[in-house]
Amino acid sequence: MDETDHAILDALMSDAKVPLADLGKRLSIAPSTVFKRIERLKQEGVIARFTIAVNPEFFPRRLVSFLSIKVDPEAAADLIAFLRERPMVREVFEVLEPNDYLVKAVTTDISELKNELIHPISALPGVREVNTILAVRKIKEQTYVG
Repeated sequence: MDETDHAILDALMSDAKVPLADLGKRLSIAPSTVFKRIERLKQEGVIARFTIAVNPEFFPRRLVSFLSIKVDPEAAADLIAFLRERPMVREVFEVLEPNDYLVKAVTTDISELKNELIHPISALPGVREVNTILAVRKIKEQTYVG
């Protein structure tokens, strides 16, 4: 990937519907070149998919929390299966120390967080610890790092 590819990705991350003519003009290349580069980036797997960003204020699940979970290695598969089934679980990371997994969840309120995630996770065999952090406000979100 060269500078032009990175510039295309930056522009698409800001607005995936930017007209190719506008993007070409901004980068001083032909719209057909922009199109070919985007297609190549898709074929190479650099661009995984095009999606939309929605304003969470219009949806009931707005409470963002992070759960740090310590689990016995033999019980990890059951925990992961449980987390994959929950629509309020947005991201799951395997991490190094002090715990094993970091989970980002979005719920309607603390009751849903406790009843649908914290208590059931804590009850899973092999789960040794669940710590919760509630997000107060989002400072920055960036999905592409070039």
